[in-house]
Amino acid sequence: MQITGMFLPVPTPFEEDGSIDSSMMRELVDYYIGVGVDALFIAGSFGNGPAMSIDERKALAKVVLEQARSRVPVVIHCGTPDPYTSIDLAKHALAAGADGVGFVGPYYYADHSQDEVRMHFKQVGQAIKAPIMLYNNPKYQGYPIGAELMAKLRDDSPQIFGAKLAMGTVGDVKLHRNTLGEDFSIYALSSILFPGMLVGQSGTISPPLASMPELGVQLVRAIRNQDFARALELQKAVIEFEGALMTPAVAREAGRGVQLAAMRELGLKIKKYPRWPTGELSPQRHEWLKDVFAKARAALAVPVG
Repeated sequence: MQITGMFLPVPTPFEEDGSIDSSMMRELVDYYIGVGVDALFIAGSFGNGPAMSIDERKALAKVVLEQARSRVPVVIHCGTPDPYTSIDLAKHALAAGADGVGFVGPYYYADHSQDEVRMHFKQVGQAIKAPIMLYNNPKYQGYPIGAELMAKLRDDSPQIFGAKLAMGTVGDVKLHRNTLGEDFSIYALSSILFPGMLVGQSGTISPPLASMPELGVQLVRAIRNQDFARALELQKAVIEFEGALMTPAVAREAGRGVQLAAMRELGLKIKKYPRWPTGELSPQRHEWLKDVFAKARAALAVPVG
């Protein structure tokens, strides 16, 4: 599978009681496809997949795939602490029509040896022959999956088509490209798309851009069109937008509540996100957020050819 460009991680909206808001999820799928994203990533960290039950994750996958109707590729995250549950989720997602499945490293037991991680993915790969994406998130899984280990995992399971790097630099992208070859997809930070996509980065899976996906879509389009002056301006806007949402003072005040406020700023009537209790923005911060969005929209004012 070849996915390049804006690979959007979709947030899962919830009802006030913590159940999945399926109606809003369908609206989000249509919205993101409508603005031109290249693919959807479901039930990852930003999608709160690990915070849901197995039955809820299966129900979410079914809703998304029904709504997407093969308009863009959809990859469902199926990572869990053990291979058996991961395989069960993946088989369900593929039977429901997913184009591929993703797996973070087995989490919670952060003292896994590299051999244990390799055996986990080998067991998954033996059971799942569809396209697989690795999700290397050292902060959440508790340990890194470096380029050399990724290469071994792909040797075991050639259907592994790429990996999301939760963090990293252009140098990290180049290291993974040199280690894993030209046919391996590498999704890294949106803050390095330009020049990342010129030196081997396939695209980005960026949670902050779920609140301003047009920025990412236009940036990718400018890079593809070799309109590098426009790409530079849009890259600056992406960095400023993401940096604002990740400001430490804002995180201390509202936690992931800033992400809910940002999505509501788009006009999306999301009742609850994330699934757990979190803070809220103060009235002053809401005014600040409006200014952040105004600056991002100003950067979008000049159309890309």
